[in-house]
Amino acid sequence: MEQNHFRELARSLSCLQGGRFAGAVIMRADWQVTDGERGPSPGLQVLKDRHGLFMVRCVVDNEVLSVTMLLGRQAENSFDQSSLTSQWTGQTDWSIDLSTWRVAVTDILAFTADVGDTNWIHQGERPVIPGLLLMEKLLAKCPAAIRQLSLRFYHAMFAGAVLIDWRTGKIFQRERMTAAFHWQ
Repeated sequence: MEQNHFRELARSLSCLQGGRFAGAVIMRADWQVTDGERGPSPGLQVLKDRHGLFMVRCVVDNEVLSVTMLLGRQAENSFDQSSLTSQWTGQTDWSIDLSTWRVAVTDILAFTADVGDTNWIHQGERPVIPGLLLMEKLLAKCPAAIRQLSLRFYHAMFAGAVLIDWRTGKIFQRERMTAAFHWQ
């Protein structure tokens, strides 16, 4: 990747604040590099706004970020922080490439302040990790030839340790698969 405009893309999304966007959660994020001449128009474009689903696309130079959000005011601190849905048995082939990322509250606060994200779910003693912060961290580890990254969220991830299984593209927290990614 020659130049990464990801933070600019995240800042473009931060205009979606307050009101019906308070407590919104990202379900899916797709990032790609276009050839520039055939790509979508620069700026922010709403793709779908129906039945609590909100799809938007941001374009900065030759980078495109498409995000699907679930709208609806979530009750503060109502996110399930348990590990009731265990999808990782803990048994794995340890010869594969696993990484543990520690995402501190200070990392979350610095990211949200920089991009202008005021969503209350990213605040407090144990905030939800912003999906775009996780995507940015994945892009930093992205092989050079990669031109697309898709990230799908299944559960909220909170400040703390996150386990990345690079072979399968799965992300775990507290023995629960919380997200999956795929790059091309």
